[in-house]
Parts: sequence; structure tokens; C-alpha cells
Amino acid sequence: MNKNLLLLVIAIVISSYGYSQKVKLKKGKVLVDGKEILKYEKRSLGSEITLYSLEDEEEIADFIHDRNGTNSYIEDDFKKLFFSRDEIKIESSRLRARGWKYVIKTLLKNKVLDLDGNIDTEKLKKFAKKYDENITNRTVRY
Repeated sequence: MNKNLLLLVIAIVISSYGYSQKVKLKKGKVLVDGKEILKYEKRSLGSEITLYSLEDEEEIADFIHDRNGTNSYIEDDFKKLFFSRDEIKIESSRLRARGWKYVIKTLLKNKVLDLDGNIDTEKLKKFAKKYDENITNRTVRY
């Protein structure tokens, strides 16, 4: 019985590595499994990143790590994702502790972003419903 369980666990681990995509941010290019899909530019010491299309360098999305006015307290941090073409804004604390590569992997996994650097509007709307927490509008400021 233990042998079968071990084989099942090994099979799951191997299959998850086989289907995961390797994302790299290198020299202004977003690479997925070695293929360039987008250009990017980091600003504000890496707390902001803008994604651009490869062809015409049109802005596709702008991502910001928002510290919510409290630099030393990280529990209220969140990520703002703004998709320019679709004018969709997502504010999510679920992505706060992760880097930009993870955010891009999450977009790929949810099929919002494809391997040609295109955004699927319908999948983006579903992603927004899943991740958007409307943090700015529900935060009380004194």
C-alpha cells in the first residue's frame, strides 16, 4: 500500500513539473520557456513593472506593488494590475507576497496571457472576478 502511494506522489510531482512554464524576466524581455513574448520595464526599485507588446511596443499592462501607505507593515500590501487595452483594474492581496514572475505565471495558468503575448479579454474578466478585492475603495484613511 505504501509503495502505491509513493508511486502516485512521484507521478503527480513529475507531471506538475512537466506542465509548469518557466518564466524569466531578462534584459527587458519576458521569456516563457525561452521564447520572448513581451517586453517589460521596471521602475521604482522594482515595485512597478509595465508590460509591452513585442511588435509595436504598445503598453499592455501596468503592475504596481502598493504598500498601502504603511512601509514597515506588509500585511496590508497588495498588487494593482491595470490592463490598458481592456481598461480593467485588479487589486489583490492574494498576490502581494509574490514577485512579478509569479504574477505572469498566474496569468498564463489562467489563460489570460497566451504564449504569443496576447491578452484574452473574456479570461481577463473572469480573472478579475476571481482576484479583484477592490481594496482602494474599501480602505478607510484618516
